[in-house]
Amino acid sequence: MKHFLLLITTILLLTACQHDDEPSNIPIHPMRRTVFVYMSAENNLSSPYPQNDINEMITGRKLVDDDCDLLIYVDRASQREMPFIARISDAVDTLYKYPADFYSSAPDHFQEVLQRMVSLSPHAQDYGLVLWGHANGWVLENDGETVRRAYGVDNGDNSSASYTPSAKWLNIPSMAKALARLGVRWKFIFCDCCNMLNAEVAYELRNATEYLIASPAEITGDGAPYDTMVKDFFIDDDEQMGIKICEDYNAQYDFMNGHLPISVVNMSRMQALADATRQILPEIADYLKTTNPTKGIIYYYAYDRDDEKEKTMYDMNDMIRTALTNEPEKYQAWKEVLSQTVSYTIASTRWHANTIYFSDFTITDDKYGGISMFFPLAKYNEASHPYNEDIKHMQWYQAVGWPSVGW
Repeated sequence: MKHFLLLITTILLLTACQHDDEPSNIPIHPMRRTVFVYMSAENNLSSPYPQNDINEMITGRKLVDDDCDLLIYVDRASQREMPFIARISDAVDTLYKYPADFYSSAPDHFQEVLQRMVSLSPHAQDYGLVLWGHANGWVLENDGETVRRAYGVDNGDNSSASYTPSAKWLNIPSMAKALARLGVRWKFIFCDCCNMLNAEVAYELRNATEYLIASPAEITGDGAPYDTMVKDFFIDDDEQMGIKICEDYNAQYDFMNGHLPISVVNMSRMQALADATRQILPEIADYLKTTNPTKGIIYYYAYDRDDEKEKTMYDMNDMIRTALTNEPEKYQAWKEVLSQTVSYTIASTRWHANTIYFSDFTITDDKYGGISMFFPLAKYNEASHPYNEDIKHMQWYQAVGWPSVGW
């Protein structure tokens, strides 16, 4: 009998210990909103930027109610610190440590990390996602290759470098597929990384999130001011949420004493924008055949700023406005759809940029659209990267009808 009572007591104690572990990891009550920050920093951003931003998040979290949850995934360049997931409160509460390093840029790992984060805050009314790291717009290579256009480069060797033989990126089509498999429709995806506000990226992610908030341009290494922005992630009103995220991000000065162009895309309108662009694509294609069609057009990125063949991210509105100079009614009809899709944007005449000359163009209200688009051109046949071929792998290419106009 004594042995039986001892066995029962031991079982009860073990059960109690297991139960006590759960509340520290999983919220007892459903959260109004949970936001995940995916920090891909096994590259030259490893120090000091992740820790600086984590400290800012702790400060910003104090301005948010208890019915909100903020989780971070961190992968830094460190031989001692493995990737981990933590909750931000008044400190960093580590929830899970991975036993070994892996490529945070691999699609299956990206999906697994986010699935684990969902399991640690499983009953939220809705979710937000912050993509932290390097990026360069739409991605057109197979995952696992050393490419220039992608999100979240992971060098794979825990060094503070980005472009190593072992470096790998996550391309946007693979990201979209991983997000779809999660079964979570995000309230927003906010990109704290460069050049992510492209029509191609937005269209690829249109079914993954309600709003895409990002910059078409390069951003500084310091990234978002999380001490002021964390509260914005949890605003209930969708319109105000997007506006405040943009305003607080744009409020920073960078080293050029300028601000950052940043926009909100209503993803439910991306198909309408694709349809409207398809209707005017013949006129655009004709314009692209003229002499110097890109001269004076706002652009956001060039792999080599001294080489016209490497300037690829042109402002969508500025290019189409110019192409339809003799068709003002068609332009205004298209612009109305653009305004409904890019529901809020803030322009800047200067911003952090290593790859552009601001003397190449001017920023005015009528020119600026806040979202970039790739336009196939003959000059890209001689560029360092096969842009004209790579665009064919993006859904946007078919959606707007590039094949119908000879591309």
